[in-house]
Amino acid sequence: MAIGRELTDDLIADVLRRLPPRGVAVSRCVCRAWRDLVDARRLLRADLLPRSVGGIFMNYAALYYPEFFSRPTTGPSISGDLDFIPGFSKVMDHCNGLLLCRETTDDHDYVSNPATRQWARLPPRPTSQMGEAFDYIECLAYDPTVSPHYEVFLIPSLPDEPKSMLDSEMVRSEWPPSSYTMQVFSSRTGCWEERSFVLEGGRWKEGRMVQTIPYMKVYWRGALYVACKIGFVLRISISNAKYRLVPMPSNVSYKHHGCLSLGRSEKGVYCAFEHDSQGLRIFLLNESSDQVGWELKHIVDFTSFARKFHARGDYSEQLKGPWILQDINYYKYPYDNDEHREIVEDNFEWNSDDDNILNTEDMAEGFYEGYISFLGFHPYKEIVFLNAALTRAVAYHWNTSKFQDLGNIYPKDYLEVTLHCVNIDTSFVYTLCWMEDLPQNNLEPRIED
Repeated sequence: MAIGRELTDDLIADVLRRLPPRGVAVSRCVCRAWRDLVDARRLLRADLLPRSVGGIFMNYAALYYPEFFSRPTTGPSISGDLDFIPGFSKVMDHCNGLLLCRETTDDHDYVSNPATRQWARLPPRPTSQMGEAFDYIECLAYDPTVSPHYEVFLIPSLPDEPKSMLDSEMVRSEWPPSSYTMQVFSSRTGCWEERSFVLEGGRWKEGRMVQTIPYMKVYWRGALYVACKIGFVLRISISNAKYRLVPMPSNVSYKHHGCLSLGRSEKGVYCAFEHDSQGLRIFLLNESSDQVGWELKHIVDFTSFARKFHARGDYSEQLKGPWILQDINYYKYPYDNDEHREIVEDNFEWNSDDDNILNTEDMAEGFYEGYISFLGFHPYKEIVFLNAALTRAVAYHWNTSKFQDLGNIYPKDYLEVTLHCVNIDTSFVYTLCWMEDLPQNNLEPRIED
């Protein structure tokens, strides 16, 4: 660094400009001065690295394929059709442009990049020392600014329904353990391996092994955060092989599944708590000191807004929005009509600050039976995406209390196709990554069916 201080900003910028995009991204981590220099000179290729939201992948109840709710763009459009992955795939996780998918007929796992249409099939999962009777939460960890390689973590969890094969002694054993062992796949080696993480920070909760909450997980700056049903988050630090327990915000009930969401946004890891179908609280995890804890950042009641929003009348497909639901299931299954396979989008940019702002003054009164549920956090701005009774997606800017109607999210002929309760099971805010060095071909020879 002594040599670096002797160089002028112009000379350093000229050197960094000659690096490949990933090298420029890594250079931002060297020191604050280099980070500021890269940002000020716009050296980072935002068109290659995940720096913007491309849309939202959503798994709908009883539909074969995930749907993709995409934002308009002036660049290359993204198809949410994952037909380049073998079989019917369900999205299990997302991290910085990569998807972790599960083949629903044979339980094969895949990592894919929808932007580049690349995919890699993971080797079969190894048998864990905890046995097949346990459930596992899958977590994808990937940071393209550091490495082209990714990792997949299998975090053991008690199943929702008791299984006779469960080892009663293991279930009753001391938890959290001083050393927590889990299975980890690394694309660098192409293999699964057992990896142990040492407990730090002491025990604040002791008891039997707990249930983690599927899909309530996030990766942020070298650590995984996974929510558990007894009111805390597992923070798993990948770099130093340690883990700790972080209590969830106080005065929040966790009895109802689906009311709690984890995500990352502008300043780090956030938690969103939904209550009474209309209320939302947003917390930020403060990790600036040894006393890690949650800070309440925002409280909002959507009741009045929802009444006015749904009082507009026809809020179905006729009322267009800037975002587009690609209706993959309608065009692909059961019709399989190649004539409709290509997704056509309007070619304009979505302004996340000014476009399509809904007037929130003079709110409508009256009774409304609908609901507002959480879809995800915007990873770079203080925005949350909301599901308005499965009819529209709404962006809510919590720093300015502005709402934006993004568009229809009710798939064509959904109720007729399913004949079941319609619902969005899980959703993942997707960021674009155009890096084309996804490790893939080297994995195939290692896979044994």
